[in-house]
Order: sequence, then structure tokens, then C-alpha cells
Amino acid sequence: MTKLGLVLSGGGAKGAYEVGVCKALKKLGKKPDIVTGTSIGAINGMFVVQKEINLLAHIWKNIDFSVVYEESSFAKCPDDNLIEIYKEYAKAFITEGGINVTKLEKLLAKYFNPRKFYNSKIDYGLVTYNLSKHKPEIFIKKDMSQDRVKDYIMASASCFPAFKPKKIDNNLYIDGGYYDNFPINLAIELGADEIIAVDLRAVGFKRKTENKGIPITVIAPKNKIVSFLVFDKKQSRKAIKFGYNDTLKKFGKLDGNYFSFKKGQLSKNYQKYREKMLVNMKFFLKGNDNLIIDKILKTPFIKNLMHNKLTYKNFNGIVENAGKIFQLEESKVYFINYYNYLLLKHIKNVSPFTINDIDIKNIDKFLPKEKIVKMFLNYIMADDVNSVLKYVPLFLSEFLIAIYIYTIKK
Repeated sequence: MTKLGLVLSGGGAKGAYEVGVCKALKKLGKKPDIVTGTSIGAINGMFVVQKEINLLAHIWKNIDFSVVYEESSFAKCPDDNLIEIYKEYAKAFITEGGINVTKLEKLLAKYFNPRKFYNSKIDYGLVTYNLSKHKPEIFIKKDMSQDRVKDYIMASASCFPAFKPKKIDNNLYIDGGYYDNFPINLAIELGADEIIAVDLRAVGFKRKTENKGIPITVIAPKNKIVSFLVFDKKQSRKAIKFGYNDTLKKFGKLDGNYFSFKKGQLSKNYQKYREKMLVNMKFFLKGNDNLIIDKILKTPFIKNLMHNKLTYKNFNGIVENAGKIFQLEESKVYFINYYNYLLLKHIKNVSPFTINDIDIKNIDKFLPKEKIVKMFLNYIMADDVNSVLKYVPLFLSEFLIAIYIYTIKK
């Protein structure tokens, strides 16, 4: 019988994303037999073993600095001011050797349930690093005494130098990410012959995977999620949604890449607008004597478009780029008609714009992309081919988005 291993990487506050993954796996009926984790992955993994995903989600949805640290100084830092937040971490390291995480330890002690942990059929392992002996140490459930479980988990999660090292007996331990932030090999050693691994793409070492032909599905955030040292409930709730959506997309239950769509919605949109978009695009890129345009027409992407090869992937890339430019909410799951409606609503509210409004000296620092799309759309609606051709070489991506919006608008 196949044993499913769930690998949870380290990543501090990014760990909220793993909660969303776990919730989605539960919905999909994928139950892990083995959980391995490093740092925040070790903490989250304990709750998975205890089968308390909903409790874990509740904690993350209400997290802030006061939940994790005794220090009150973080309360003065705006959530989006990373410089000020990192200054507080640096100050704590210089004056105290790192943040005191006794409050986090108390939280862990409160929710560690020995009965649920040891009676669970889910095996468990974690990675930490013994700073005193300068070597990694791995602990697995059967070898951990009840009074040491919390200590080993905190040792794995002691994100030095931000946190103080964890002292166990006469040894100092720090974050397991100093040895292996992505413990796939540990899951294999514990008997996993299929693996789902969550990579938070955080700072830390990764060991070369010795998969021995074992299928490994890696789930990682595509959207920007919270900084690994910023504990904020608003950001955490969004990260949970990203983890949930990304997992359902990975297993074919949702569509999309950067955005998420109900199953079949993107295909429906592609079939409906592909031909119309090709016709509109070719009208504005038709033959001319502009050498730059001619060069653009010879690029593989545009050349394929001109030969009626607007692929599903390329088409949806344009659709999602439009959502990025108009800053649609990334964590929602969309029906395509509503997504298109939002694009039309947003571009309608963009103020009039011409190319003369761009500060050429700062063109690389700031480009009002939504306004450039609006400029192209105005030219397109006026059948002003010459103006379109004049600026396509500078703003090809914005031109393609304008063509898409024009197509769904008609």
C-alpha cells in the first residue's frame, strides 16, 4: 500500500501558505501517512499529525507579533514597513542575542496534545541543527519522549539570528534550515513512496533529493506572500488562500496560473475569443514599412500569432497579465465572465492618457501600465493604426492586453 509523505519546508511567517495546502489536501482526500518538517514546517506538521488543521488555521488567521513574541516594540511597526521591522530584529540580536520566543513556546505547549500526537497513525520527523556540536540532528516521533517533543520542535524553529538559539540540556540548537530546509529525504527514509512537498522558497539549505524513482509533487507559491519575519493576520489569511488555490490547481481542480479560475472557465474563454482576438490583432499589425514593427513581427511569439497560432497558454498569459496590471484580487477564485467584467470596469475608470504624459527620464522606474493599455484601447477603438504601430515596439505587452479588452468589449 502506498505511503504518502507530506514535506513542509521552513519559511517563518510564510508558513500560513502550508495551512492552505493542508486544507486543500484534506478536501481532496489525500491523507498523509508521514509528515516531515523544518522550522515552521515542524510546527505546522505537529498539528497535521494531531489532525487539527482547523485549529491550526484559526491560529494563523489571527496571528500577529503579539501572539509570537513578548517584545512590544513590534507593535509600533506598520505591517508594510519591512525596514522598521527588520531593525527591531537586528536590535534584538545585538542587545539580546536574538528575539525571546518564550511566548511561542507557551503557545506550542498549549496546543501540543500528547494523546493525539502519539496515538495518531501519522509518522513524524523534523530537522534541527546542533550549534554546540556543529552538526545536524534529526528527530522522529518514536524516538521523542513526551516531555521533549516541544523542545525539539522549537529547536527546529529557532530562526537564528532573528531568534535566540534553543537550549536543550547543555546544547544550543538553531533552525533546521541551516542543514535541510526541505526534508524530502527524511520522508523517504521514514518509508514514503509518494511525496507532496511544500516549498515556501525561503532562505535555507536544501539537500539533494535521493528520490529513488518516488513521485514527488512540489507545491510552491506563485504569488507574492508575506515576508518570512512579518506576522500579520491579514497577510496570513491571504497566504492560506493562495496555498489552498495552488493545491487545487496542482491537482487539476481549478484553472489558472497567477490567478485562479473555476474549472473549465479559461477553456471556455479561449474558445469564445481566440479567433476574434487574432482578427483584431492582425488588423493593427498588418503590413507596413516600419523596420522595428517588421522585426517584432518576426519574433517567434508574434510570428505564431500572425499564423493563427494563438495557443491556450499564450492566450491565458495575456488574460492574467491584464489582471496583474489592473490589480485584481489575486486570492479569489473567479468565473471568467466576472473577471472580464472587472477588467472592463477598471479600464473604464482609468483617466485619459497620452504618451506625452510619460516622464522619459524615469521610464524604467515608473510606467503607468494601466494607462498605457487605456491609450492603446483608445487608438484601437478609433481605428488609429498609425498611432498603434508607433508605440507597439515600446509596449507590446500592453498592446496585447488592450487587444484582449477590445475583443471582450465588442
